[in-house]
Amino acid sequence: MTGTPSSLSPRLAAAYEPESFRSQGHALVDRLADHLQRCQQRALATSYPAPEPAKERAFWAERLAASDVSLEDLLQLTLERSNQLHDPRYMGHQVAVPMPSAALVGMLTDLLNNGQAIYEMGPSNAALEELLMAEIGEALGLPAGCGGILCHGGTIGNLVALLAAQRKWAPTTWAEGVAAAQPVAVFVSAQAHYCVDRAVRMLGWGEGALVQIPTDPHHRIRLDELERLADQARRAGRHPLAVVGSACTTSTGAFDPLEGMADWAEANGVWFHVDGAHGAPAAFSDTHRHLVAGIERADSIVMDFHKLCGLPALCTGVFYRSVGNSYLPFVQQAEYLWSNAAEPDWWDTGKRTLECTKRMLSTRLAAVRAEHGWSIWGELVDRLFATAATFAAEVEGRPGWELAMPPQANIVCFRPVDAAAGRKERLAALRQSYLCDGSGYIVATSFEGEPWLRCTFMNPLTETADFCQMLDELTQLLATPQFADK
Repeated sequence: MTGTPSSLSPRLAAAYEPESFRSQGHALVDRLADHLQRCQQRALATSYPAPEPAKERAFWAERLAASDVSLEDLLQLTLERSNQLHDPRYMGHQVAVPMPSAALVGMLTDLLNNGQAIYEMGPSNAALEELLMAEIGEALGLPAGCGGILCHGGTIGNLVALLAAQRKWAPTTWAEGVAAAQPVAVFVSAQAHYCVDRAVRMLGWGEGALVQIPTDPHHRIRLDELERLADQARRAGRHPLAVVGSACTTSTGAFDPLEGMADWAEANGVWFHVDGAHGAPAAFSDTHRHLVAGIERADSIVMDFHKLCGLPALCTGVFYRSVGNSYLPFVQQAEYLWSNAAEPDWWDTGKRTLECTKRMLSTRLAAVRAEHGWSIWGELVDRLFATAATFAAEVEGRPGWELAMPPQANIVCFRPVDAAAGRKERLAALRQSYLCDGSGYIVATSFEGEPWLRCTFMNPLTETADFCQMLDELTQLLATPQFADK
């Protein structure tokens, strides 16, 4: 079929019209700046405005069915009904409170929409990624010659790093599959993030390949147990493939003894990987660098920039001690992208990532470097870790409250002292009541069979008064008939 394209419709012309975008953009920035101000002034009723799931679904079903919902309506409703991470009373999950300027970078990269499978799709990002991953890797302590790739999330990052470990040991698994290789063992803390277990299973090694190492009273991996269980795995015919250090654990914020794990890995010829998704930025703090001592000896490191680095999700770095190892995970022929799958072309990052299309992630990092420098990550770590320590002291000083353990990071587990039966259900009900009637947001966890409330301090604007208000509100709830009679 030949001929000219059909004429541009008025709606398509309007959708791409620059002046309309200009006015909408200015209005949106004003709206967001006002929202930031309200959050920082604690002017909202709560940092967690959502009702139960069924009610929220019914609300949006009704709005979607309406014919008069404008773009402005949608933006405002989304602002009002979403988690308010910039409210200092939000103390929930390990999600960054993004620096506002990062949202402006997102506007730029979303409009440009350069993918990054190959250089031609995203030239600026390919060059920035190669340079910045080496620079940040060296700042973490890795030697010259380090480097890596960016991806969307720590779950993908840990999977890719373990795939590199697998192919370093058994290169033929890419072609022949894992069934042709000796069974393996991957050693992790019993407190490790579930994504390591998921990665091992996705790699085809099965449930038995993951060996969980018991932890000490501070929830750090026990090196003596690592040695014992590694010997046991060898006797069972499993090859020790990798040992994974947590920096830090999700439930309690505990840092594994990375130096000792590095010694063990080196002595046994085992790949040493550090899941530093949350805590690796401690390396940028002079005060807290000791928590990750030994991370510089890792073969691979995962760090989420969308946690303690103040960037929007998702933006994860997979760092390798030797940048050459970043080419291990994948060997995929794709003539429509590159001519030779085996060539280590740094500019075609699709050769080294699980994803083909990737957002312009390195632009986000370059913006932090340009505006603040990497040292701002150390300042953020210092502030958030100090807030957690102050909160822990407040809990310890309040009658009727207890800590699970002194915090190492910005994660604090605590609960009311209660020896009664049904503590788990009672604690869950207390948290739910707080979400409904309180001013903030906290979460819950459990370890060693015991339930705890859990705060993760991610907002550098959180003050002592904010968490004291939270504790006061919880204490008031405990005095209500719902809890006092139990």
